[in-house]
Amino acid sequence: MPQLYPLMICSEHYMPERYARIRGQGSVFIASLRAAEKAGGMWLAFQDSNGNSAVKQGDIVSFAQISHIDWLSQAEIVVECKVLNWGQVCANALAFSNEWMAPCIRAESLELWPNLYKQRNTHALQLALEKINLQYPELKASDLQENISSECVKQLCWRWLELLPLPINTKQRLLKSPSASLCIRYLGFILRQSDRFNHLPR
Repeated sequence: MPQLYPLMICSEHYMPERYARIRGQGSVFIASLRAAEKAGGMWLAFQDSNGNSAVKQGDIVSFAQISHIDWLSQAEIVVECKVLNWGQVCANALAFSNEWMAPCIRAESLELWPNLYKQRNTHALQLALEKINLQYPELKASDLQENISSECVKQLCWRWLELLPLPINTKQRLLKSPSASLCIRYLGFILRQSDRFNHLPR
């Protein structure tokens, strides 16, 4: 069933089953935080460096719940939250809630790749991810589960999609595919083009 929640548009593409730290400032950001606290959650939508956002009907978004807000942090407000599950936007138009006084979207909870079979060629992706996490510890995701192995195919794909500076349309297409196979093949292709990792972080 579609669920209406406040909308938070993020340039960092946080995906489910992890903890996230969101930073921001300004009246719109504060209003969105207060609305998310009152509503019990928020939809997180991807935004690219050109300001394009994935909020159209059919786009994939993430659902998050706020754990803590540091209102006293100096330069920006820091928000700790849990990213729990996926959703799919149900309408092209944004909504506005008089109750929460913030922009909202209506999305339906979604389980991506529910019939997941063990995939080949994931061990190399896991090793490469561990290497990047060692080189750039600030990029390492804090997962809800303690360890992500090469057998946790969904989480492995999502952590890679968080890291890679891919166009929003590419990420959306991979997430909308019926299984993880397309994502694994695509990531394997990128892994073979190892020079691309020189552009991390985004």
